[in-house]
Amino acid sequence: MAASTRPLGWVTRDAWLMVSARFLRTFAQSLIAVFFGIYLIELGYSLVQMGLLVTIGSVGSALFATLIVFIGDTLGRRRLLIGFTAMMALAGLGYAFTERYTLLAFVSFFVGSLAISGSGPRGPVQPLEQAALPDTTTAEHRTDLFALAGMGERAARLVGTIGAAAPAVLVPLLGVNEITAFKLMFVVYAVLMLVSGAMYGLLSPAVDSGVSGGGWRNPLRLESRRTIFTLAAIVSVDGFATRFVFFSLVGAWFYREYGFDVSEVAYVLAGSTALNMVSLWVAARLANRIGLLNTVIYTHIPAVAATIAIPFVPTAWLAVVLWYVRAFFGQMDVPARQSYMMAIVNRDERVAMASITNVSQAAVGAATPSLATVLWQAVSASAPFVASGALKTVYLVGLYMAFKDVHPPEEQERAERKRLEREARRTGSADA
Repeated sequence: MAASTRPLGWVTRDAWLMVSARFLRTFAQSLIAVFFGIYLIELGYSLVQMGLLVTIGSVGSALFATLIVFIGDTLGRRRLLIGFTAMMALAGLGYAFTERYTLLAFVSFFVGSLAISGSGPRGPVQPLEQAALPDTTTAEHRTDLFALAGMGERAARLVGTIGAAAPAVLVPLLGVNEITAFKLMFVVYAVLMLVSGAMYGLLSPAVDSGVSGGGWRNPLRLESRRTIFTLAAIVSVDGFATRFVFFSLVGAWFYREYGFDVSEVAYVLAGSTALNMVSLWVAARLANRIGLLNTVIYTHIPAVAATIAIPFVPTAWLAVVLWYVRAFFGQMDVPARQSYMMAIVNRDERVAMASITNVSQAAVGAATPSLATVLWQAVSASAPFVASGALKTVYLVGLYMAFKDVHPPEEQERAERKRLEREARRTGSADA
């Protein structure tokens, strides 16, 4: 891949296609995520039925993500990306054209879960993308590309959340009722998914070169199986810890503790999302200087300290400042860790690494929000924050102890070059 002096000139055609497809998919998912629960209530379903539908979808999505551990590189990444986005489009049409609960549950299990959370850790699309992205750039820019994709994803969430107000515009504009407006949005969602799938279809064969074909893969027989399962176990602790402090709980905490109204909470959380976006690019720059694993660990330390301190500060403004410190540093490990995971295993093991770590995070984190609210009620409002910080500390220590001597190939090469340069300087000084 030839170098370029243009800004982002290192981003290849395949990389732009994947980043753009992720943006569209996340935008579409954010559109329906906002009103999905309202739509079900308008159809006359209870909160319990709504929760069951989401649970059914989550189970189905997790099963798909587990399945690609075995078939991800057998059927081909590009083919599966096209297939899963086509399934998401069918999900949108399914939600638009049926109101029967049994059919909605059927759609949710097989494809609807992808519509609700396909780009999240429980869906199969993210690990496929995570495995394919490194093949669209050089090792030097791998972390930069993960940061760029993450920034685009967060921007899409913001825009999609704002765009979810469209049904309120469609009702008077088209003279339809609210349910019909929601159904039209599901159709829009389906169209966006088809466009996203078409972008995956334009990917070059390079994303599959050297990995597709062959039989089913047994993850227990992979060469890097110990690395994969060890990292998955450690990362699952992080997933468990992160979900103790979720947005809804934080909003409720600011409301209860400092009397923030809804708009003030929205401003605080929107500001933290913006800081997340900026921090991803900073993380990529930092990783190129101090290394991927060091970036993951060192940037998390101030985030952990801020998380534990938030419920104990005496004023609202200081709590907001600490929340922003957590927001800025708390996501900097994401592009660095994704890049690190893809670098320390063989190319044909990347799908397995991404899938197993994502599924393990989702599995252990599924019950964390409920546990966080129980801790709040049974212990104190500070308990979820302290629990999250304590578990994050366990995660960081475990990650460092297990992988401090495991370096990506490009960092090994960089260290070797520096060693040779030092030896050359010493030899030159001795000769002089």
